[in-house]
Amino acid sequence: MRWVFWLLAASFLTQSSFAEEYLIRFKTPDAFKLFMNFKSARLQSIKSFFDCKVRRTFSFGSFRALSIDVPRDLVDRIRRSPLVAEVVPNIQFVAYDEHDFEGWNFNSRFIRRQRGAPRHLSRLSRRSQLPYDFEEEDDNYEGSFNYYYDNKHRGDGINAYIIDTGIYKEHAEFGGRAVFGEDLTGEGPGDGNGHGTHVAGIVGSSKYGVAKDITLVEVKALTAKGQGNLTTVISAMEFAVNHCRSSEGKGCVINLSLGAIRNSVINQAVKAAHEAGIVVVVAAGNSNINACLNSPASAPEAITVGAFDDRTDSIAKFSNWGSCVDIFAPGVRVKSLASAPHLKPILFSGTSMASPSITGLAAILLDEGVPYDKIKDYILKMATNDVFQRRTLVFKPGTPNRVAFNGVKKNDDKFSNAVYPVVDLDLLIEDLKDSQ
Repeated sequence: MRWVFWLLAASFLTQSSFAEEYLIRFKTPDAFKLFMNFKSARLQSIKSFFDCKVRRTFSFGSFRALSIDVPRDLVDRIRRSPLVAEVVPNIQFVAYDEHDFEGWNFNSRFIRRQRGAPRHLSRLSRRSQLPYDFEEEDDNYEGSFNYYYDNKHRGDGINAYIIDTGIYKEHAEFGGRAVFGEDLTGEGPGDGNGHGTHVAGIVGSSKYGVAKDITLVEVKALTAKGQGNLTTVISAMEFAVNHCRSSEGKGCVINLSLGAIRNSVINQAVKAAHEAGIVVVVAAGNSNINACLNSPASAPEAITVGAFDDRTDSIAKFSNWGSCVDIFAPGVRVKSLASAPHLKPILFSGTSMASPSITGLAAILLDEGVPYDKIKDYILKMATNDVFQRRTLVFKPGTPNRVAFNGVKKNDDKFSNAVYPVVDLDLLIEDLKDSQ
């Protein structure tokens, strides 16, 4: 096999070439197995060289890869191997947030009303706009909204893997349903950033959560600075797949409120997780660009979530858009939990805050008995269409005009003397032109 000979040169090249970390994805599980199980003495000596450089191997679903320190000189040669699908740098991933501290046919007998619900929950359970008064420093309507949900299906028996900065699991709002899974950062369990706890709160806390009986699994792939890399994120996904498989038939959903520039390796990992039976929900990104340029937002098997401003029912200015976005959920000034017991709930903005609403909704549908591979279809069918002014989509080609709705059948709440803000279309069109 000719590809072996370039490997023999590796020990010589490393003497003069600086090694960097790359991730090698193999074409098939058999190709990975062949590489990892060389038998001849000649090949074993090559394998021994790589053993001292291999940082981690990955094996879940159809995904097989390893991360390795290798001189840049060797990368092109590795790519030419008949066993290798691709070789990519271990790129950085970041949390998608902007800190801002300021119909499913449910049985009506089981509809529960949460009074005084946060805006994002109330908007999820209604098709019409919520009032908001921009002239007041505080939202005069806070505390007057209701969240309607099916009390029979609240995510019980479903695992949500929060691949993020960690979770403050001891928070009373989680009611003991937040558990430690794995730490890939070396920092240990817990959340030194706040992003992961905020996300987990939207998925399944008592007051701010969509699915109020869900099990939240902390999978820490991002540091207290909100940073990780390709290796930590894929390791987290591998843990989620294997943990789900050992969880006695529980339904499972992964939330990825993070991303990087488009990368086919992470997209293939999403595909493998989906094929293994897990719903994968991802944030679209906060750069006001086509989401197809980012990963995992561009993975077809994921449910990719953009952010809209529920005060004006318009796409959030920061949200990524385009045909890779499947649906929009509230993502501006979303209130949820802080990562310390003495801190009050806080407001974050970002597609990171939109994604977990869909994660919670997916969990409810899994609890209802919808097959995992039909969840996206159900969420899209339940959605409210044509919410955004069409003129605002001219500069966002391919973007779906679709907002999340949880499918609970009832009349929307009415508000007397309510202020319903509208978008200044001319100003918004000018902003969109300037951003092109």
